Amino acid sequence: MRSNKLILILCLLALSMGALAQTRIARELHLGVIGGACMSNYRLTPTVTQDLAKGYTFGLAARYIEEKIFGIQAELLLTRRGEKDKFDEYPELSFQRNFTYFEVPILAHLYFDCGKKNEINFDIGPKFGYFLSDKAKAQLEGENWDKVQNMTYHKYQHHTMPVSKKFDYGLQMGLGYEFKVNKELSIQLQGRYYFGLGNIFPDSKADVYETSNNHQIQIVAAVWFRSQVAKYKILKKQRYYSKKK
Repeated sequence: MRSNKLILILCLLALSMGALAQTRIARELHLGVIGGACMSNYRLTPTVTQDLAKGYTFGLAARYIEEKIFGIQAELLLTRRGEKDKFDEYPELSFQRNFTYFEVPILAHLYFDCGKKNEINFDIGPKFGYFLSDKAKAQLEGENWDKVQNMTYHKYQHHTMPVSKKFDYGLQMGLGYEFKVNKELSIQLQGRYYFGLGNIFPDSKADVYETSNNHQIQIVAAVWFRSQVAKYKILKKQRYYSKKK
């Protein structure tokens, strides 16, 4: 079911690309360095009360521009996401488990010039991830911890449950601002949201958790080095055919 949703998303994305690719401009290749803060949690069913776990993301990116207002952007990232349990009535208890992933977003990049140096951009597309490692930090001792465990069906088994599904996938979108320092250099600030479609724990009817998918909010900054690959003349079809006649 989740795979069908992802296929539908990719089809809609491909249709939107075709609709936007109308006017050719000078081809550009942008290479960048990107990094920032990542705040995340995991949607667990049965529900586990959580706070957002703080993490990070950083890596390299490439962007190819060929059409007016439209391009393709791909990134290679190392991201630390996490899950942080919340114990409202027992503040002495704490648990956070961090997961390190190698991530590859492939995004449609829409941009709108606001003057010569300012640009508003919107990115959307699939993101794929592969689990590398995890680490937990816990303060779970005493009678209150025994009491909390006995109050739940899942008994907090996600604390020690291994990641059985290492491949992750989902949809990422972002809204940002880019300042063009000059023709070769620009600086970008962007807010992002990621909705994971894959579970990290076993999810059959016999398993403890039905869902265990990741959600992320990111604030990232990027430095882009821009270069022109080739030039196109902007011609309207009507002019072309009138000259031919």
